[in-house]
Amino acid sequence: MAARDADGAATTGHGDRLSEAARAILVNRRSRLDLLPAELFGEWPWEVLLVLFVADAEGRRLTGRTITAELACTPLTMARWMQHLARTGLVVGDTSDDPDAPLTLSPAGITALEAYLDTTLQTAHLLGV
Repeated sequence: MAARDADGAATTGHGDRLSEAARAILVNRRSRLDLLPAELFGEWPWEVLLVLFVADAEGRRLTGRTITAELACTPLTMARWMQHLARTGLVVGDTSDDPDAPLTLSPAGITALEAYLDTTLQTAHLLGV
């Protein structure tokens, strides 16, 4: 698990490696759009989790509106996914009524992303990347 400051944002060390891995995954995923049709890549909840993880590591708080704009998703689609992520306990914040309310990953969401990203880094190391 990444070290956290008083506000809960990831600090230096292992957390930096994990946030860099999340950024790299987002860049890689977005680069697919230069090569293939966008309709092949409708994984909005996964994108939201990665974006929120990076924002947390940078000490930024995002809103549903900023996430929707960053991911170029329709507001209705994003609202449905945000509500689902809140119901599953991965995202904390007002996901239904106020698109300008701050959102963040829950502790369970952070733990899950950290475990996934740590495994991703270990796999990349085994591949010599």
